[in-house]
Formats: sequence, C-alpha cells, structure tokens
Amino acid sequence: AQNKEFVCRGHDYERLEAFQQRMLNEFPHAIAMQHANQPDETIFQAEAQYLQIYAVTPIPENQEVLQRDGIPDNIKSFYKVNHIWRFRYDRPFHKGTKDKENEFKSLWVERTTLILVQSLPGISRWFEVEKREVVEMSPLENAIEVLENKNQQLRTLITQCQTRQMQNINPLTMCLNGVIDAAVNGGVARYQEAFFVKEYVLNHPEDGEKITRLRELMLEQAQILEFGLAVHEKVVPQDMRPLHKKLVDQFFVMKSSLGI
Repeated sequence: AQNKEFVCRGHDYERLEAFQQRMLNEFPHAIAMQHANQPDETIFQAEAQYLQIYAVTPIPENQEVLQRDGIPDNIKSFYKVNHIWRFRYDRPFHKGTKDKENEFKSLWVERTTLILVQSLPGISRWFEVEKREVVEMSPLENAIEVLENKNQQLRTLITQCQTRQMQNINPLTMCLNGVIDAAVNGGVARYQEAFFVKEYVLNHPEDGEKITRLRELMLEQAQILEFGLAVHEKVVPQDMRPLHKKLVDQFFVMKSSLGI
C-alpha cells in the first residue's frame, strides 16, 4: 500500500519499540524513518520502501460518559480506548526567537488529527486514515490545555483517594508533588510573565477571554491542590509525614506567588 497511512492497535502492554520491531520484521526491506514529521515529496516518490511509525493518542467520542461523576472507572477506561474514529499527534515547536528565560512564550503546538474510515478496534486491529487535519495551537492555548488536563488528573486522583479506590496513595502524592514543585520552581511565574504582562495583553487584544481563562484555571488549580492536600493529610502514612509537611509549606509559597 503505497503512500498510505494506517492507525494500528498494538498488543496489550506492547511498547512502541517492540511494535516497531514487529513491523520491521514484517517489512524486512523497509527503511525506518526516525521522526514523526510529515515526509517530503522525495520520500513519497521514492522507489524504496519507507516505514514511519509513531504513537498517537485516541480522542474518545463519548466525552459526556468520561466527564460524568459516578460512572465507574473501568467503564470510563473502556470508552477512552474503544469505538475510536479520531486520533491525534502533537508536535511542539518554537515560532520566532526562542526566549531562553521563558520558553512558554514561543512554544506552539502543531496538532494533527487523523480520522479513520472505521472505528477501532474492529474486525481488524488497523484501519486506514481517511483524512488528516492540521491546526496550530498558540502558546496561550497550549498553556490552557496543559492546565485543564492537569486539573482533571488531580480531581480524578483525589476522588479515587476519597472513595478508597486506591490501594496506595502514591499516585496522588506524586501528582501533588509534581504540580506544586513545578509551580514553586517558576512554573506559575513563567505563565504570568508570558501572558499576563501589559506587553502581551496589548499585542494580543483578541486573547482577552483566553487570558481570563488561564487565570481562572490557575486559581482553580490552587483550590484543587488545597482540597487535595486536606484529603492527603487524612490518609498519609507516618513515614511520609515530612514530605506532606513540605508540600503544605511549598503550597503556601505558591499561593502567595499567585497573589491569593
């Protein structure tokens, strides 16, 4: 199948490297391409056989099932990876001059959405891509999405912890630690310098709503963290008390840097 694109479902728990090897064994004469950028014309016209393999993220159709409270996690995780028509792949890149002090300012994302002829998994484990759409997400849109995803992840872990669905609380501890750590080490300040300064606001009058949204998400994250720390306090084992105390102290630093 020349110049065709397919989305293929690997074996359960199969790593990308193993999948790549399996495909290269099936196509022994193929040359593996080591990047996920769109190949240029010379590759499409070439006599040789090229194989480009990269991971894509499923875009679930049943968003309302995933967002509704009270639906069991096993049902949610089923819908995350089944009956999927659309997959996406993000490629970060810098536009203009890259700010060494603050990379958020110039970090764009090229988002490619692949639409299949049929939903996966079907009778087959792979289907052809019927259509690809490419959009560019601005640094601000990118920041909003990163925060939305992180807030959602925190909420889920806190709920699992509250409803005793977690055998151990490590995932929540690690997530709280990661978010608070990043914020204290300049994460919050970098967003503020990139998007809340007069210069940005004046140069991007069309971004008013998005700037407001980002600020709301930052404040919302602080509320979620505060609640998450209270839940964590109740379940944290004795030997992890010092870490918990460090998180609480760092959280106060983070809050004051947000001006709360």
